[in-house]
Amino acid sequence: MIKFKPPYWYHGNIKFSSEELDNFKTLLDNLGSEKYAEEKQCITTFFMDETLRPEMKFRDKYIEIVNQITKNAGAYHKVEFRCTYWSQLYDNNMSHNPHHHAKLDPNFNDIISWVHFIDVPEQKCFRFTDTKGNTFVPDEQSTGDLICFPSWSWHEVIPNKTNHRRLIISGNISVTHYD
Repeated sequence: MIKFKPPYWYHGNIKFSSEELDNFKTLLDNLGSEKYAEEKQCITTFFMDETLRPEMKFRDKYIEIVNQITKNAGAYHKVEFRCTYWSQLYDNNMSHNPHHHAKLDPNFNDIISWVHFIDVPEQKCFRFTDTKGNTFVPDEQSTGDLICFPSWSWHEVIPNKTNHRRLIISGNISVTHYD
């Protein structure tokens, strides 16, 4: 029997300072009711105008990270790409249903998705899943860890059963031009 293990890779551990984290969480908390995903699964900036998203203050940091991801994947010098990213904050019992990021935007070809675990509890809430109900929980889910995976990979977030809020930033790298 073949055990389910989706393709993904660990990019590294990149932590924010406690001051940056506290400021960031305060900005998220003050967003208002538009910050909730459908059925209040989580607090997210995904549906907001990019200019209003608090994570945009980390733009230079994420440009550098995405450049390095595409270099490590061997695509940096052969494609033009863009990156979108958003934050998600999970309080106790919040989760995110199984989904993938392929073709979220019909104008672009999402090839790589990533999750940066900004401030997370010890409970590993992120997991990959498939259409048969198999799951795989990556070990790399400590505060600061960043993992990458193909955008078509199904994944989900199981309920956060801790009193520690779970803060992540997710993103997609989309090809805009192939050389």
